[in-house]
Amino acid sequence: MKKILFTACLLYAGSATIFAQDIHFSQYTQTPSLVNPALTGISNVVRASVIYKDQWRSITVPYKTYGASFEMKFKGSNWEKAGSHMTKIYKKAFNRMAGGLSFYSDKAGDGNMGSTQVNLSLATFVPLNKLSSLSLGLQGSLVQRKIDYAKLVFPDQYSGTTYDPNMAQGESYSTNNFIYPDFAGGIAWSYGYNEKSIGANNEFRANVGVSMYHFNQPKQQFLSGTRERLSSKYLVHGDFLIGIPNSNVALAPSYIVEIQNPSTEVVAGMMLKYYFSQDSKYTGYLKKSALGLGAYYRNRDALILSLLIEYQQYAVGISYDLNTSKLRNASTGRGGPEIFLRFVTPNPFLYQKKAKVSFI
Repeated sequence: MKKILFTACLLYAGSATIFAQDIHFSQYTQTPSLVNPALTGISNVVRASVIYKDQWRSITVPYKTYGASFEMKFKGSNWEKAGSHMTKIYKKAFNRMAGGLSFYSDKAGDGNMGSTQVNLSLATFVPLNKLSSLSLGLQGSLVQRKIDYAKLVFPDQYSGTTYDPNMAQGESYSTNNFIYPDFAGGIAWSYGYNEKSIGANNEFRANVGVSMYHFNQPKQQFLSGTRERLSSKYLVHGDFLIGIPNSNVALAPSYIVEIQNPSTEVVAGMMLKYYFSQDSKYTGYLKKSALGLGAYYRNRDALILSLLIEYQQYAVGISYDLNTSKLRNASTGRGGPEIFLRFVTPNPFLYQKKAKVSFI
């Protein structure tokens, strides 16, 4: 009976007005195209990542979500030779444009209800001063949604004592597969400066912004005769990096607020990062790595514990959701794991001895 009711709720969520159906991840700072198109290329010249999430395995057929993204600044990095005794040093540059391509897909429950989307993002940057800039972003997406009705069971097929698959389902299908365009946009403010000298660890960075998804409120058409549309979604977000001077520790708080029709989701928390000592003070590079431990809370839903390992240009992150909502009665608190892999260039630990800024 629990399986029947759960499947019925799943079908309803896919065919009626949907308030929180969008693909999303617990490690939201690693999926910029799902947070704000204006974040495209905001932190790195090149950024590539893959991510995978598995959830609610303890309740039913697990929900599986995965994605990949690539973004880059056009006319990317500027490099400057500091001297014959030093390697090349990255000179921070504001670039006018950046672009990104991302792909995400999920599959849910017994009916394999899922969505697949391809996003093309474009951002432009307006320098405000040597430490901050404003970015504007637009995103166009092509989304496919589908479901396998043959694998579902319905309340109308429950006789009161047993389940009878030969009984009428009581539903009028329109289609089991449809495609629609989707559009989003946003604005973000970026501010930051690097450590003044090797080992000072007094850097500070901040990215805050607002965005809107589903400009066009695309029609959702699993059932015949429905006029349901996907409600527009509004996001407010921020992430920070605060170095504790003369230590190997930094704080990385972040938050995201999503509002879609009557539903609101808030996730907030902080990661504590520990930087391992550098190998050399003469080459211009800090060959260090970082270990991060974080805790976040999704309102009325889950406690998120995370682990981050960064080594030069590479990073791997793992998180786990612990259910705190009423769903924990069925899940016994087991939400599910999530993992991502990331590559960026230039090396984020590259020692930026020169603080020049070029507006090009």
